[in-house]
Amino acid sequence: MTQNNDLMKQQRILLFTGNGKGKSTAAFGMLARALGHGMKARVIQFVKSDNSVGEQKFFSQLEGVQWEQFGEGFLPRDPESPSMELHRVAARKGLDAAIAALHSPAYDFVLLDELCFALGQKLIPLEPLLEALRSARECKIVVMTGRNAPEALVALADTVTEMKMIKHGYEQGIAAQKGVEN
Repeated sequence: MTQNNDLMKQQRILLFTGNGKGKSTAAFGMLARALGHGMKARVIQFVKSDNSVGEQKFFSQLEGVQWEQFGEGFLPRDPESPSMELHRVAARKGLDAAIAALHSPAYDFVLLDELCFALGQKLIPLEPLLEALRSARECKIVVMTGRNAPEALVALADTVTEMKMIKHGYEQGIAAQKGVEN
């Protein structure tokens, strides 16, 4: 790797949470920064299943990025719905992939997109994730996103940003748009 070793001495755990827009956008900005320094990255998306969004179309074609989605898309409104099991199975596979990435020397940067949402919806347990974060390779950069971050993740992270919604185009009837929401 060509990055300055002085910049790679410490594990970092960053968390973007809150109800406002920009959590994943901030994380993907950090991904671009890491790739610019020659780092190898692993992106694991929870819940999401749409592989036509702009960030995936762009980043997954770059050398040094391994990208995978572990989701079935939108969750049913009823948490007791039989289809929730499909979402749980997908998210558990994502958790296994995340734990493996956190311990792998192959990745310098691990992005766990919508992890907090998966935790909040009880698709995956928190404790195995916390243990994996605590025991991750010492120079790993970990970025996590999603609404309603559990307090244990907030406490563990060294940098936490809460995105606060002031207003959103959806409220004004503006539909999702390429380049903005997807």
